[in-house]
Amino acid sequence: MKIISLDYVRQRIGNAHPRTRKAQLNTVLGLIIKGGGMLISLLLVPMTIDYLSKETYGTWLTISSIVTMLTFLDIGIGNGLRNKFSEAVANQNTMLARAYVSTAYTIFGAIQLVFICLFSVIVWYVPWQQIFNTRIDIGQLQLVVLLTVIAMSVKLVLDILSYILFALQESSRVGLMTFLSNALILVFTYILTHFAKGDLVYLAVATAASPILVSLISGILLYGDRLKIYRPTFQLVNFKYAKSLMSLGYKFFVIQMAVVVVFYTDNLIITQLFGPAEVTTYNVAFRYFNAINTLFAIAIGPYWSAFTEASVKNDTAWMRKTYTYLQRLWLGLVVAVVVMIFAAKFMYSLWIGTRVTIPPILNICMGIFIVISCWNSITVALVNGLGKVRLQLYYALVAAIINVPLAILFGRMLNIGSAGVILATSTSLLIGTVFGTIQAGKVISGTAKGIWNK
Repeated sequence: MKIISLDYVRQRIGNAHPRTRKAQLNTVLGLIIKGGGMLISLLLVPMTIDYLSKETYGTWLTISSIVTMLTFLDIGIGNGLRNKFSEAVANQNTMLARAYVSTAYTIFGAIQLVFICLFSVIVWYVPWQQIFNTRIDIGQLQLVVLLTVIAMSVKLVLDILSYILFALQESSRVGLMTFLSNALILVFTYILTHFAKGDLVYLAVATAASPILVSLISGILLYGDRLKIYRPTFQLVNFKYAKSLMSLGYKFFVIQMAVVVVFYTDNLIITQLFGPAEVTTYNVAFRYFNAINTLFAIAIGPYWSAFTEASVKNDTAWMRKTYTYLQRLWLGLVVAVVVMIFAAKFMYSLWIGTRVTIPPILNICMGIFIVISCWNSITVALVNGLGKVRLQLYYALVAAIINVPLAILFGRMLNIGSAGVILATSTSLLIGTVFGTIQAGKVISGTAKGIWNK
């Protein structure tokens, strides 16, 4: 029986489309790597709570969320590069692909340098204690925010390497880089718990420096070997390519800003409505359920660029088959989320003990959010891969506009605490669920016209 099963598996692998085989290989590798990364992330939560205290940890999470919102400074170049680079590689135009990479690094590096200089002046005049609703020393807050923002800006430039790997359908390497970064953070945090307990500045340095160190080393190794033919050089910088990067990139930029508002304002709203301690409660539940979201993102991550390649080669049959496969994958995810809701109390007791108590309604609302978010990820992978993002731009903007008012309204009126905030996020995402699904269906069937095909 084992021999038959192994033969069957070998036959299925051998008969699979090369594009599908590559995507699934990266998915499997990514899941293995991310499994270790999620374990590290889970270990970090109780360790960091014990290191800082529940309230200070909530403030740190809010700082991290606000800094993460600065990813909009990518101005869409990363995703624009991902699609243009994929097209150049699919057409076997190595020189053009390298020119895109060189131009992207130059433009983005200049933007981040200007931003760092401006923020280094502004940071001292912002009332951070009021923003984070905390009594932590203002001088410490200013330093922590400044260090974290500078590190984020540097990492954004270095992350161009990740977009190249995504474009080459090698998402597992990006996952490995993230895993190594989280492993370093875990090691540094463990050391801090023994030598500098409670110092937020040290934690900020450890958290900010780890991904930068990993990205730098990865860039040196990959551009010196596997990605040598795409290595950036000033000789190939050509600002005429900036327009082609930005023509699609500006749409991704607006979408990215909308995503930031929808997904990364929750901590700030919660800390203002309920205090920093509630941010900790919310994020414990979010990390638990987001494990499914993360795994699903890894599973479909390689397909964005695969859809781009299939579009360039007019392989509509593969796109239809793959889109159906991803929908079936989502159905399995729904079952997993339901199981996680019922098992939540037991899992929390194993993970964080009695440090934090999670209300059942928060678990249910988180589960709803994950189901909606993952469905949207499927449609986004398809329409983004094909570059038909105009409609997504519109409904993402609407979601961003209504999300914050809804979060405040649900948080105050429903009397369910932070669960109301994530319920508002889910409600905002439903707009994209409806229109994104319709658009994906039209695109995949070849009937998309007008706004549905832009």
